[in-house]
Amino acid sequence: MKIALKIIGGIIGLVAAVILIAGIVLIIVVDKEFIQDRMREALNRHVTIESIDVGIFSAISGIEVNGVYISNYKNARQLEALRDKPVPSKDVFVSLNSFTFKVSLLPLVHRQLVLRELVLREPKISVVKNENGGYNFDDLLKPKPMTAEEKAEAERKKKEEALEPDKPMTADDIPVAVSVGKIGIEKGRLSYLDKKYDQTFEVYDLAAFVKNVDIDPKALEKHDSLKIELDFGVKTTGPMKSGSVKSFDIGFAVDADARPFDLKTRKLDPELTIKAGMPRGSLTGLQIFEELKKIEALTKYIGKVGFLKDTVTWKDAFVKAWYKAGTVKLEDGTLKTDDFNLGYAGKANVNSKDIDVKLDMVVAEKYDKEIRKSLESNVKKVLTGKLAKVVKPEKLVDEAMKPLVNKDGRIFLGYEVGGTMSKPEASLVHPKLGSLGDLAKDAAGMAVEAAKEAAEKEVNKAVDKATDKAADEVKKAEKSAGKEINKSTKSLKKKLKF
Repeated sequence: MKIALKIIGGIIGLVAAVILIAGIVLIIVVDKEFIQDRMREALNRHVTIESIDVGIFSAISGIEVNGVYISNYKNARQLEALRDKPVPSKDVFVSLNSFTFKVSLLPLVHRQLVLRELVLREPKISVVKNENGGYNFDDLLKPKPMTAEEKAEAERKKKEEALEPDKPMTADDIPVAVSVGKIGIEKGRLSYLDKKYDQTFEVYDLAAFVKNVDIDPKALEKHDSLKIELDFGVKTTGPMKSGSVKSFDIGFAVDADARPFDLKTRKLDPELTIKAGMPRGSLTGLQIFEELKKIEALTKYIGKVGFLKDTVTWKDAFVKAWYKAGTVKLEDGTLKTDDFNLGYAGKANVNSKDIDVKLDMVVAEKYDKEIRKSLESNVKKVLTGKLAKVVKPEKLVDEAMKPLVNKDGRIFLGYEVGGTMSKPEASLVHPKLGSLGDLAKDAAGMAVEAAKEAAEKEVNKAVDKATDKAADEVKKAEKSAGKEINKSTKSLKKKLKF
C-alpha cells in the first residue's frame, strides 16, 4: 500500500510539475510585444494586441488573446513609422475581439490530442479585389526570398516528390487519436469589395463550428465522426453586375454529420449528411425564376406569370442534403413565400456547376382570380367566327382551369431545371398544356354533339307525342264506331221485331 501511495504521489507530483513548467514556459514565451513583432515580420503588416492573458495554470485553463488588429500591407519604413500606434480603422485587414485556446495535457501521454476549445470571437475581415484583379492579401501568398541553403533544400524535396507521386491522405497519416470539443468562429464578419465592378458582399453574424471531433486511426469503425454547425447571413450591397441573381440578403443555417475517412480505403474522402436551411431571406432577379417566367407553354396559356415576382422573400426554407466527391443531392426541400409554396429535390455538382432539379409549385390562392381573368382574356381572343356562336367563354375558362388545379383545388405547376447554375434551362412538366385554340375547337365539337343530342331528343319526343296522339285518335274512332254499330243493331232488331 505504501509503495502504491508513493507511486500515485509521484505521478501527481510529476503532473503538477509538468503543468507548472508548461505555465512558466507560456508566461515567458507568450509575450504581447514578442508576438506583435513576430507577426509584423511574418505578415509585413502593422499588428497591435490589447492583451494576452497567461498565468501559471494557463496550460489547463487556456490562453486568451484580446483585441487583435492587423493592417493591410506595409513596407519596412511604414511599419517603423507605425510602431506603438493603433491600426487606423480604415486600414484594418483583420480584427479579432478575442481568441481562446484550451488543450488537455494528460491525454498527450497516451498519444491522444484532446483540444477542448479553440474559438475566434468577433473576427472581422476586409477583402478587397483591385481593378487589376489582385487582392489585398496577395502579398501573403508570394514565396519569400530564400537563402542558398533553403533553395538547395527546396530543390532536394522537389526531386523527392517527383520520384514519389503525391499520395492521398489516409487515417494512418494521423499519429494520434484526435478529440476536439469545439473549434470555430463566433459573431464573425467578412466584407468583400470588388473595385472593378464597385460591388460589395458581406457575410455577417457568422457562427462556424466543428464540434465533437472523434478520430482514432486504430479504431476507425467506431471513431470516425464530427459535427459541423454553420449559421450566418450574406448580402449584397447594391445590385450585382453579373451572376445568377441581382441582389440578395439570405440567412443560412447548416447542421452536418460527417465521416471524414472512408472505412474501406481509409482515405480522406468526407461523407456528409446535411440539414440545411435558409430561415429568412430575400433575393432579386434569380436566374432560375427568370427562366420559369419565359416558359412559352404557360405564358401562352395564362399570360403573365404574376406570382413569380422579381423579388422573392421568405421566412422558412429547409432541405436535406448529402454530399460526396463534388456531388450534392437534395431531398425534401421547402420554401414558403406569400406568393407560392415551393418543394424541390435533385442534385448539383459543385465542380461543373451542373444542376438537375425538380420543382413543385403551389400558387397562393390570392392569384386564382387574376389567373382566371387572364385566361378569360386569352379565351376571348380564340373565340372568333363560328366558335363564338357555339362556345361560351365562361364554359371554356372552366375547361381551361381543370388541368391547372390539383386534387385540393389549388393551382399546381411542376418544373424540371437542368443546365448550369448561371445558365439554367427550365421546362414545364405538369400540366401538359395544349393551345387554347385547340381547346376551343374541342369545346365547339362537344357543343355541336350536345346540340345534336338535344335535337334528337326533341325529335324523338315529338314523334312519341304524335304517336300517342294518333293512338288516342284511333281509340276514339274505334269507340265512336262501336257506338254506331250498337245503335244500328238496336234499330235493325226493332224493325225486325226481335
